Amino acid sequence: MTRAAALLAAILVSASAVAADPALAAPSAATGLDCVERVPVPAVANVIDEQWSPDSRTLALTWFGRVPSTFTVAGYEEDEVIDLLDVATGSLRPLGVGDMPRWSTTGAYVSYWGSHADELRIVRDRRVVARLRPTIPEVRWVGDALLFIEGDELRRWENGGVSTVARFAAALVPHYPKDDVYLSADGRYLTLTRYALDGTIERYIGTTATGEMRPLDAPGAMYLEWAPVGSRLLIRYADRVELRDVPTGEARSASVASFAGPVHAWTPDGRALLMGRVSPTVPAGNAFDPFGVWGAPEAGRTATLPNVLGARRFSPDGRFFVGVSRTSVEDTRLELYRCVDGGRADLSQAAPDAAARLARIDASPRRSVRPAAGDISQFVQGAHTGIDVAAPYGSLIVASNAGLVTKVGWHPAGGERVCVDDGLGLETCYYHTSLPLVHAGQRVARGEPVALIGLTGITTGPHVHWEARLFGRIVDPLTR
Repeated sequence: MTRAAALLAAILVSASAVAADPALAAPSAATGLDCVERVPVPAVANVIDEQWSPDSRTLALTWFGRVPSTFTVAGYEEDEVIDLLDVATGSLRPLGVGDMPRWSTTGAYVSYWGSHADELRIVRDRRVVARLRPTIPEVRWVGDALLFIEGDELRRWENGGVSTVARFAAALVPHYPKDDVYLSADGRYLTLTRYALDGTIERYIGTTATGEMRPLDAPGAMYLEWAPVGSRLLIRYADRVELRDVPTGEARSASVASFAGPVHAWTPDGRALLMGRVSPTVPAGNAFDPFGVWGAPEAGRTATLPNVLGARRFSPDGRFFVGVSRTSVEDTRLELYRCVDGGRADLSQAAPDAAARLARIDASPRRSVRPAAGDISQFVQGAHTGIDVAAPYGSLIVASNAGLVTKVGWHPAGGERVCVDDGLGLETCYYHTSLPLVHAGQRVARGEPVALIGLTGITTGPHVHWEARLFGRIVDPLTR
């Protein structure tokens, strides 16, 4: 074992000890999962992503603001900003211009990508202490050490120094966005997904201490996601879900049809999965959805979650659930819910202004709502035939309009797509998805989840290409 690998192993053991501390442990899947009590928070608009600090006290919020631009047909661009929200006091303070904030395991550091994705900044006590240049967007904190990929190396930043942990074989050096890499929560393992334009997808799983990779035995898999704790891997197929404990190889699977719906979320402790249906997110925060707990001894219990959209995350201690609701066809706002023990929730609660927001949305001259909680990275302009909405990998894509699902499957440039026809000549399609949540012939409501954000087809990063055709002719979905 190299010195770097030995140091990494020591860090992993230390991080495991922190996670095992009863004072820091998250509630079990049996409690704390009825999340219906709205918590007052500042009016933060257009939140794209929310990342909890390890102590569940602070949220790193990525949101976008509109700035004038002479380079787009719309006359504006949408730029991403990161603020830190103190949940107890409601105070906000800026972190930086950029996206993808990530907390170190102790909460001492926050990393984020700069505004042009040209460098990864590490911040401590409001001061940038390091600037790195990974070649893969995904990074993982283990304790106060940061694992990242640069070229053919898995590297580690710690206390201002950078060292090499492992090197990848030449044939498996990741090249983004053709290859997408994610590291397990404990930093021991990583997955590599390699996309091809013919729809072929190769998946590998590796060990960070050595960099060794092997094919992932999951033929037909469409979507992978690590648990928020440890090294449990969710593998989703078109018709079933699988939970695999990577160290032991133990796995269990179930048909998606056996659950109340196709949308998933991890329990806060990462031991089990929640599966259910999300009510149409127009305006969002106006309904509570039951989810079944699956994949742990507590299976058979239920959880209740609000129908918010966006990243939809539990706090590590399981006491809060966060997402966004709509304030117009384009805009959203932050929503925070307190979670209580199962069976004690008051399901009569709902956002008090939900009816007013729905009336405002319905009064808009536009019928179509933005299909994801994300910023527009490209408009219908030149040869570009749709609106690109950038959002975190795996977050919800919803139908911008009601109608009949007409297409689900592969498109040579657009990757995995879902198309919906409103019956009045307007067909909207959602490209580059990772996983469809609907099937052809199914009727969907406006705001109903239809797929997950992905990287299939020709992409520069996770986003949905939102395209509209009126009687077969391309139109701007922002005008419909």
